[in-house]
Amino acid sequence: MKDVGKMKNKVIQGVKYIVLFLYALTCIYPMIWLVLSSFKSNEELFENTWGIPKSLNIINYVTAVIQGHIGTYFINSVIVSAVSVVICVLLGSMVSYAISRMQWKFSKIVHKLFMLGMMIPIYATIIPLFSMFNQMHLLDTYVSVIIPHIVFGFPMVVFIMTGFLENIPRELEEAAVMDGSNIYQIFFKIITPIAKPSIVTVAVITFIDVWNDLLIPQIFLTSSDKMTLPVGLTEFEGLHTTDYVSTIAAVVITVIPSIVVYILLHKNIMEGMVAGAVKG
Repeated sequence: MKDVGKMKNKVIQGVKYIVLFLYALTCIYPMIWLVLSSFKSNEELFENTWGIPKSLNIINYVTAVIQGHIGTYFINSVIVSAVSVVICVLLGSMVSYAISRMQWKFSKIVHKLFMLGMMIPIYATIIPLFSMFNQMHLLDTYVSVIIPHIVFGFPMVVFIMTGFLENIPRELEEAAVMDGSNIYQIFFKIITPIAKPSIVTVAVITFIDVWNDLLIPQIFLTSSDKMTLPVGLTEFEGLHTTDYVSTIAAVVITVIPSIVVYILLHKNIMEGMVAGAVKG
């Protein structure tokens, strides 16, 4: 009976591994196909859609960077994403610290207001934002794209950070106060290093949301020299023809930063999500 039980467990484990392998393959293969297809010509793409390219020709990447201005779009995306992430995470962390660690009358009400913000989709505010930015002469500027991402990134930052900060022992702050530390020294020198997993988590989530966003930059930006990568990808479609392989090369350039960031920081992301979701 023991041998039968062991065999049954091995079969179940084998089935689990096969299912997980197939799931991982379905997630990874599209990226592999994009990379392989980016080295093909348009003719080869249609003749040998699923096969390996005959040669590793980088002409498509050269075309995407030089003729498609992907380099300019890439820099614009970096500027918008970096500013949005830094401001959103910094201010969001401070708000979370005030809500979870300080005792004041309206802390719970403020926390609930931020949580209500998670229920409002950013795209539902396009028309009023456009009207406001138009009156303030902010259209076609980085500011018009950065502000919505910061504002709508706040609720998620507060949600994750407050859950993590509430679990930090208060004795650490009490000891720091006894040593003469002020509130800013406590936050930046004691709380911030401890909260690193959650900070990394919200930073990566905010970065991916901003980096991949298409609608906000497409509506608020009109100058091609200010457009971000997702908007720039739409410029590859011509009136009569489309350079598919150069578009694929541009897509590869677009998705690589998100993949690299996640690979480098995935451990901190998992720790931060678990810590931020579990209270008590």
